[in-house]
Amino acid sequence: MGDGPLYAFYTPYHLPHLQIVATVARAALAADATTAPLGGPVCEVITAAKRDLRAGERLDGVGGFMTYGVIENADVTAREALLPMGLAAGCVLRRDIRKDEPVALGDVEMPAKRLCDELWREQRTAFGPAVR
Repeated sequence: MGDGPLYAFYTPYHLPHLQIVATVARAALAADATTAPLGGPVCEVITAAKRDLRAGERLDGVGGFMTYGVIENADVTAREALLPMGLAAGCVLRRDIRKDEPVALGDVEMPAKRLCDELWREQRTAFGPAVR
């Protein structure tokens, strides 16, 4: 923007994970939130198999050797009942999964009484299964 040779770049967004120092300083000094959601989730990271997986195997989760994350629209995630990547760790497979196949919630037995599962259910209750 401007006539140059020096220009100002305007970004109509804020990436707190990249601008964490400014984010924390603004929150602490100005009591101001630099980010705020406009609504519910529009996409989610789902779980997909890195290799052929067998029924009975326990998934290792983010950064592991068994699965990887794929971004998907929230309405598709809800409609197909796909397993969010953040919930994959510790889940035991109920059936074989082929390499690169997405893992559904019905394909796994989730560990009992995990806080992450409770919070995910609360999020689904608050925003519905998919928000566009």
